[in-house]
Amino acid sequence: MMNKNVTSELISFVRFPLAVGVVMGHCFFRIRGWQYDMLAEQGFRCNAVMEFILSTRILILFIVTLFFLISGYLFFLHLEEWDGNVWLRKMRRRIWTLLIPYLLWNTIYILYIIGPEIWGCLFQGKPWNVVRMWFDDHGGWLGIYWNARSLGAGQVDIWGHPAHTTVPILLPFYFIRDLIVLDLCTPLFHFLLRSRAGRVTPYAIATMALLAFLYLTQTSFMLPGFTAEAFFFFGWGAFLSLNRFELSDVFYARRWPIAIVTLILYIAMLCNGYLYSRAGRMICPFYTVFEVMAMINLAAWMVKRSHSNTFLSKLKDGAIRWQDATFLIFALHYFVLRDVFRLLNRVGGALTGFYDVRSMEMANRFPYVVIMNYLLRIVIVVLFCMFVYVIFRRFLPRVCGILCGR
Repeated sequence: MMNKNVTSELISFVRFPLAVGVVMGHCFFRIRGWQYDMLAEQGFRCNAVMEFILSTRILILFIVTLFFLISGYLFFLHLEEWDGNVWLRKMRRRIWTLLIPYLLWNTIYILYIIGPEIWGCLFQGKPWNVVRMWFDDHGGWLGIYWNARSLGAGQVDIWGHPAHTTVPILLPFYFIRDLIVLDLCTPLFHFLLRSRAGRVTPYAIATMALLAFLYLTQTSFMLPGFTAEAFFFFGWGAFLSLNRFELSDVFYARRWPIAIVTLILYIAMLCNGYLYSRAGRMICPFYTVFEVMAMINLAAWMVKRSHSNTFLSKLKDGAIRWQDATFLIFALHYFVLRDVFRLLNRVGGALTGFYDVRSMEMANRFPYVVIMNYLLRIVIVVLFCMFVYVIFRRFLPRVCGILCGR
């Protein structure tokens, strides 16, 4: 029972930090003119700003993948029976927790972007051509809500196939889109991964081996909403849950070897310029797998120690207290990033005379100003989202529940 309690606390504990990590990832920026793929030849400590920002970027690679793993784990957690009625009941629940928030937030973002033009057409007599062209440029209604934007154009997988990533108009919601696809595939996951007679089956081992191969070789499915990364980590979580592994214990006995391998791969990623070199892209999936295990172990250690350590207990309780704000932070932060960036750039410009924190000259002359600008972006965006959550929860609780998928 203790292990189940630890697993429950672990999942509740990590949600808020993971949401902060999502914000951190979207605050990342490159220094113009710096050759990231030449870091191995140029050596360490040649640009403090680049090294700090890049090192934090590598550190949070596990964020989305751990979300997928936890989603797969929770879908099948405590599942005593499985039939069509159970699956339909879970799908009906996900209409409220996934589909409605997905459509609602993307619609809000569409209005946020094109709202002034729509207002002008409705009330000021302006032609609708601009609005129609915007919708056409983004692939129409289906494109806007499913694959309106493309990231990493020109990238190819190990087989030479196109490997760019498509996302809906509201970029962070590619995770929800992929999760909807995965939830629809859960009968297949259950059939292939479930234990029989209390034992892991060859079907489950073969399925996980195939998903791992597709992910580690970075194979592209070339279908929006279908990615090897999402299927592997969701499947991994489903495998652990269906075979009665406790998330808090499954990797914990090997926590030190996992931590050492993770550190080695982290250094290798940093030395090879993250994803800006072929070597970095090849190392990345292996590093992410070990980082996910290392972070689960770290969270499990903190939860277990929190029962006897006052500081860790307060830290855990604080994160759990804010776990309900996770979805709002995830959804809302992308709306305010640009305005926060502009505000801090103006402050930085007033202090230094440079109004572009991405410039090499500013990074060289005022490295700590640029680093503080980067950190303040994260803090301000997260605090703003938390403030909005408190206001909505207090004065519009039903609206807050719909927006947060509850």
